[in-house]
Amino acid sequence: MEEVVLTIPSLWADHHILAVRDALCPMDGVENVDASALDRRATVTYDPARVTFEQIVESLAKAGYAVGDAASGAPDVADEAPTWAGNGSRVTVTNPVDLAMSGDYRKY
Repeated sequence: MEEVVLTIPSLWADHHILAVRDALCPMDGVENVDASALDRRATVTYDPARVTFEQIVESLAKAGYAVGDAASGAPDVADEAPTWAGNGSRVTVTNPVDLAMSGDYRKY
């Protein structure tokens, strides 16, 4: 078995994790897929005698997920800030009703 860590820049929510797992887990030779939206990475354990690295990348591409692999020299963009991050601080106002109902337990 071999293990490869793939950088997947568009892996940013739980439904993306499910889509990546759905694309890879049914493949013959893929033993395990451990994906993280926080790190935007997926760790794939596979049998190289039954499935190739290129087939894994191709399956992800068909599912709509571009892959950058540190071992191949592709740029690692997982640590880059998203484009919307430079829009300034986010300000929210808590509804006073929610504050009144919060505490040790919810009253609703």
